[in-house]
Amino acid sequence: MSESQTHLLETRVPPLVVLLLHMLVSWGLVRITGYVTVDGVLKVGGAVALSALGVAVAMAGVLAFRSHNTSVDPVHVNKASTLVTGGIYRFTRNPMYVGFLCLLVAQNWYLASPAGALVALSFIGYMTRFQIKPEERFLLKTYGQAYRDFLSTTRRWV
Repeated sequence: MSESQTHLLETRVPPLVVLLLHMLVSWGLVRITGYVTVDGVLKVGGAVALSALGVAVAMAGVLAFRSHNTSVDPVHVNKASTLVTGGIYRFTRNPMYVGFLCLLVAQNWYLASPAGALVALSFIGYMTRFQIKPEERFLLKTYGQAYRDFLSTTRRWV
């Protein structure tokens, strides 16, 4: 399928649903593949720290969108009314998805599941292909050079 063709899944599944499905897969996978033994304090502390980071990064993205009065609806990308490039968006073009990834990694840290790394990679792959790239096409078409400049200075993930 070429870059110009769209796929049925593009921007159709809300990212929160994608996250929850990946979390469910992680939970099931650890029951099949097992886990490693991790000290309880390290296990809980790491999961709490990664979760806090994830919530903070995702919320910073939401708050930046809200402060610019633009839509946070990832399924209806065309509702975006402003290109946001400041705040958390100076560090990542997709802070909400980075935050979700942190939550997924936190869960797998807590589960002590090495196989969870595959689930995290699956999340990155799915989100990049079916959510981020379609959003990028829309933003490039809508904001032109301003978005090109943003692409050249800010990474997709981190």
